[in-house]
Amino acid sequence: MSSTNRRTWHKFHVGHLAITVQLDSIAGGQQRETHQGLANVTRSLIAVLDAHRVPATWAVSDPAHSAATSLLLKSAVEHELAILGDANWVGPTAGRTRFARELVRRVTQARAAGLNVTTLVPGVARVDEHVDLVVKQRLTAVAGLSATTSIQLAQPKAVHYGVWEVPGSAKLPMRRTWFGSGQGKLWRRVRRTAEEAGTFHLVVDADAMAAGGQREVRTLDWLVARAATLRDRGLLHIETLRTAAERLSDVRTQSPQRSILRSAA
Repeated sequence: MSSTNRRTWHKFHVGHLAITVQLDSIAGGQQRETHQGLANVTRSLIAVLDAHRVPATWAVSDPAHSAATSLLLKSAVEHELAILGDANWVGPTAGRTRFARELVRRVTQARAAGLNVTTLVPGVARVDEHVDLVVKQRLTAVAGLSATTSIQLAQPKAVHYGVWEVPGSAKLPMRRTWFGSGQGKLWRRVRRTAEEAGTFHLVVDADAMAAGGQREVRTLDWLVARAATLRDRGLLHIETLRTAAERLSDVRTQSPQRSILRSAA
């Protein structure tokens, strides 16, 4: 196999795993970022991902003022900071004007602080009706709503030229049943992602993780360690939502060129 073919195979025929950590509440109530339990679990989650050299998208209400921002900037791993929407300004009851005002404020302040913010995690509702406002702020990725009762592969889709939506495949912590925590099923789905060259988007609710304590952190550590093994074998690419959007846009741009060349041949 030529070096060109090897590069093409590696780029388009491996599985892709994205991990998004929601650090703030999406219910629209009082922010609890200073709560000791959430602060502790945030440090633990950063430590787990850094130990396995796994980047993640960290969604916070206001990246320019989040207590987690300085911790993430110190990491040797290239994490991504994203804007997390809550019920106060995202969704049908908030209205377009409020959505626009809050989005502009958060994006402007983040970029003024030197933060490269290109992703929105709406959390409570899709933003299809406001996609023009997302484009205007030069955002390129939007997290779709997370799966709540099932574990499934994600199907990224272009909601506008250059803007990609990546739905959630599963959410941690998972609901515990008489049959256990479901982490084995979650791992099998991630492994299937690598086998089928699919996309899997794991959403981590840090607020709920804090309630579960270190047991929930250990579940993530268990899963990430195994995903990192697939990555090291060249079977799985672990990416942020920003890099996922860049990859998907690159594939979309190149596809027409390949089809034209095949027709000419």
